[in-house]
Amino acid sequence: MQKEYVILSNDTVSLEPITREHIEELKYLGGDPDMWRWFTADLTEPKDLEEWMMARFNESEAKDKMTFAVRLKKTGRLVGSSSYGHIDWKEKSLEIGWTWIAADYIGKGINKHMKFLMLSHAFENLDIERLELRTDEINIRSRKAIEKIGAQLDATLRSHRYTRGDRRRNTVVYSIIKDEWPEIKRTIFKEF
Repeated sequence: MQKEYVILSNDTVSLEPITREHIEELKYLGGDPDMWRWFTADLTEPKDLEEWMMARFNESEAKDKMTFAVRLKKTGRLVGSSSYGHIDWKEKSLEIGWTWIAADYIGKGINKHMKFLMLSHAFENLDIERLELRTDEINIRSRKAIEKIGAQLDATLRSHRYTRGDRRRNTVVYSIIKDEWPEIKRTIFKEF
């Protein structure tokens, strides 16, 4: 059964189901090469980011992913994207990932707002039991952000996948389970 794909919103950000119109605006936000340091592809060029976002759009259309464009409420501008993927409705599990935020907006608290909305929706509306977040083992910024939202380290997948420059990365897998969500929401996200 396919769950409903809706806009997720609070006072800071709005996560909107990705459209072709979103991609037109998003494709110009990736010009800083350092943004893509940990991605599997360099999306610095607008055409490359557009192709990558179109793949997320097509996966969303096929119901394999739920990709969101992230809009900053204060300015109305799109600032990035994030997705639910590896969705298994039978096992009630999914992964949050494929997340990026334009360089000018990194470190401004936007990611925490995004994750709060996605975690809340996953556990409270989609009835998810287990939620995963994955990153490159040596991506310390991402690991700290994942740990700050209450996720627990589960495993390291050794030599898991290629990254840019044909480097094989170890992927660290974090999770939050449904029983942990009320306490995480009450403590880590108390200001929300």
